[in-house]
Amino acid sequence: MGRMAPRMRVKGVGFIILSVLLLVPAGPVPAADSTVTISQGVDADTLNPLATTITPTFNVVGHLYERLVDFGTSAGQYDPKLAVSWKRINPTTEEYKLRRGVTFSNGDPFTSADVKFSVEWIKDKVNVSGQTPYVRNIDHVDTPDPYTVRFVSTAPTAIELGFAQPIYIVDAKYFREKGNAYVADHPVGTGPYVLREWHRDDQLVMDANPKWWGGHVAFEHAVFKPIPEAGARVAALRTGGTDLITNVPYQYQIQLTGGQNTKLVSTRSYRQLFIAFNTLQPGPQQNKLVRQAINYAVDVPAIVKNVLGGRGFELTSPIPSNYVGFDPSVPAYKHDLAKAKELLAKAGYPDGKGLTLTLNAPTGRYNRDKEIAEAVAGQLQAVGIQTTVKPQEWVAYYAQVARRAETPLYELGWNVANADADGVVSALFVSTAPLSCYNNPEIDRLDLLAAREIVPAKRKALFKQIATILHEDAPWIVLFQYEDLYATSKRVRWQPRGDEAIRAYEMTPG
Repeated sequence: MGRMAPRMRVKGVGFIILSVLLLVPAGPVPAADSTVTISQGVDADTLNPLATTITPTFNVVGHLYERLVDFGTSAGQYDPKLAVSWKRINPTTEEYKLRRGVTFSNGDPFTSADVKFSVEWIKDKVNVSGQTPYVRNIDHVDTPDPYTVRFVSTAPTAIELGFAQPIYIVDAKYFREKGNAYVADHPVGTGPYVLREWHRDDQLVMDANPKWWGGHVAFEHAVFKPIPEAGARVAALRTGGTDLITNVPYQYQIQLTGGQNTKLVSTRSYRQLFIAFNTLQPGPQQNKLVRQAINYAVDVPAIVKNVLGGRGFELTSPIPSNYVGFDPSVPAYKHDLAKAKELLAKAGYPDGKGLTLTLNAPTGRYNRDKEIAEAVAGQLQAVGIQTTVKPQEWVAYYAQVARRAETPLYELGWNVANADADGVVSALFVSTAPLSCYNNPEIDRLDLLAAREIVPAKRKALFKQIATILHEDAPWIVLFQYEDLYATSKRVRWQPRGDEAIRAYEMTPG
C-alpha cells in the first residue's frame, strides 16, 4: 500500500522514550484520578496522521491532530472542527471558512496554508500515503486568504470533497523543517492533547493542551496502553490497570457486565471483516471457479454463532446493508458444500485434491481474528482444501498487506466512518488503490462514474452493478460486521460509536 512502512518491534532492547519538544515536559506518571487509560489490542504504527489508515492509530493521533470537519455520532453527521462553516460555491468547488486564533502545540498559527500542504502531502506519490483514496477527487487546493480554503475537483462529486474521509491537518512549516521520519515520532498538532512520552508497545502518555481552542477536557491525561491478548485486557480492566478495553470476547461478557467495577457497552460497527484473495499474485486463487467454490464452502452464520457468540451481522455483499449504496437484490453466496465441490471439480481440483492454501491472519487486531481464520480453514477442509492458518503480529502483518505481499488469502477488516459504498470500492477494489489486490477495468470505470454521480438513485444503481460484478468474480470471502464489544471501568462514562473512534475528550468521570 502507499504509506510509510511501520517500524518493527525490536525485542531485547530498552524502550525508547520520546521526549518531545511540545508544551508539556516529560515528568512523573499523572495522578490516577485525572487520568483515563485506554487499551486497544495494538499500538499506533506512526504518529504521522497523513501516512496511516489504521483505526487504532487514528484513535491515538485524533487526540493530537484535528480535521476540518469530523464524523458525528451517526452516519452522515459531521461536526465543525478546524472549519467553522462550509459550502459548495459551484459544482466543482467547496469553500471552507477556518477557525481563527488556533495554534499548533509549538505555537505556530493554523492557516489555510496548512490545509493545502496536508492535502498535497497525501497526493504526492513520493510520500506513499495510504490515504490517497481520501483525496483522489481533489484536483487542487486554493487559499484565497489565511482563513479560507477551497477544494477544487475536475468534475462534480457525489460526496463533498472534504467529507468522504476528512484528513487530519498538520503544521506545514514544521513538516518541511523536520521531515517525515522525525514527525512520525514527534507530533505537533492543534488537538486537545499533546504528547508527553511514547514507549513503543508499552504505553503512550498525553497531557491536556492548555491552549486548545475547545477549552477544558474532563481528563487531564490520556494513556494508550496496548494489550494484544484479550484475556490480559480483561484482567487489566478488572484489576484497575486500565479504564477501557476493546474487542471483548463474548465469553467474558457476563463477568464484565456484572463486575463490581466494570460495565459492558456495545454497538454495531461499520467495520466488516473479510478474507481477500490476492489475485495479483500467481496461484490457484487467480481461478474464479476456485474463489467461487471457497465462498460456497464457508458457513458465515456458523462462524458468527460459534466464534463470536452471535455478536456479529452476516453480510451478503462487500457493501454492507447499513451503507449508502447497498442493494438487497444483489446475489449472495450461501453455504453449499455440493456446489463448492462441483466448482472445484470444474477448476481441476476434484474433492479439493492438489489444492493447498495459506490463510494469513493478524492476531490481536480484531476481535477473535485468529480464531475466525481457523474456523474458515476448518470449513475449507470439509471440501478437501488443505488450508494452513498463518497468524502474524499486527504491525508486521499490515506492512505485508500494504505491499500487497500477503498471498494467496489474507484476513482484513475495513471501517468506513461515513458508511458509504465508495469508501469500500475506491479503497479496496479499484486497481490503483494502495490496498487493492484486484484488477478489473470495469470496476474502475463504474466507481469513477459513481464518484461523480450526484443523483442518488443513479448512484445506487451504479453500486448495484459493482456489487453484482464482485459477486460473480468473487475477489473476497464476504464475512460479517462486528457488534463491537467494549468494557469500561465504572469511573468512566463513555458511549461507543459505530466508526470505532475512541476519544478521551468525549469521556467524563463516572
